[in-house]
Amino acid sequence: MGKRKKRRGRTKAYLVDRVHDRHGALTKQEAAEIVDTIFSAMKSTLVDGKPIRIKNFGVFEVVPRKGREGVNPASGEPLYIPPHKGLHFRPSSRLKTKVDPEDGD
Repeated sequence: MGKRKKRRGRTKAYLVDRVHDRHGALTKQEAAEIVDTIFSAMKSTLVDGKPIRIKNFGVFEVVPRKGREGVNPASGEPLYIPPHKGLHFRPSSRLKTKVDPEDGD
């Protein structure tokens, strides 16, 4: 059986290329600065614990995770995973429909 090629998602470079292609008056450097600015604003908003709502796309938010018992996969030993914050994305119904038109939600 041959090796399967690992599928990768889109990268920041892909987004820069899309911004550059869409707005031909921008240089690649300017497009990269725009993408970096957007990501920086998103990061700082989430670090402040505030949600990011993007119409027709979804909501990114920081959510508290409760402490729980877990298992070390290497040793099989039980361990405690302390409470922490996690990032959650909740897609809009419009995005869900675009991704899976058959889903009757």
